[in-house]
Amino acid sequence: MKPPSFKGGIEPMKAEAWVLGIEKLFEVFPCTEAQKVQLDAFTLEDEARRWWMLTRTAHQGLPWARFLELFYEEYFPQCMRDKKVTKFETLRQGNRTVVEYEAQFAELARFAPHMVDTDYKKVRKFEGGLRTAILDRINVLKLPTYVDVLERTVIAEGNIVAQSRVLE
Repeated sequence: MKPPSFKGGIEPMKAEAWVLGIEKLFEVFPCTEAQKVQLDAFTLEDEARRWWMLTRTAHQGLPWARFLELFYEEYFPQCMRDKKVTKFETLRQGNRTVVEYEAQFAELARFAPHMVDTDYKKVRKFEGGLRTAILDRINVLKLPTYVDVLERTVIAEGNIVAQSRVLE
């Protein structure tokens, strides 16, 4: 198994993908805080490696959470994270399929965990972005979980598409 590497540059989604890849490794291979930072440092290359060489001298014994703060300050500035939160706050299904909308929802929800930190909040936020035709079909069901809502929205969307084909 090869850990992901990160070379640097202001490419927020690459930085985020690297962090998610590293955290995935931590789920399989439990590490101490110091080991997490050592593993991270090992996977940094080029510009990111140079950044770390400068950063580590000023921050000895850095815990993982503080490493992440410094990393995000450098490679995923707060103003860019704020834009992701705003995008999530205003996210609507629009012309996307339910599956496409849910993928965008899941990607952006990471940047606003306070908005989806309970199943109830997650359900309400997801429903709030659905097209009216789909929302009208599932809203009356008052489904309790996100999984239930997602399943029913996919079914409702399929029914709407099937009905529109019959009417053509």
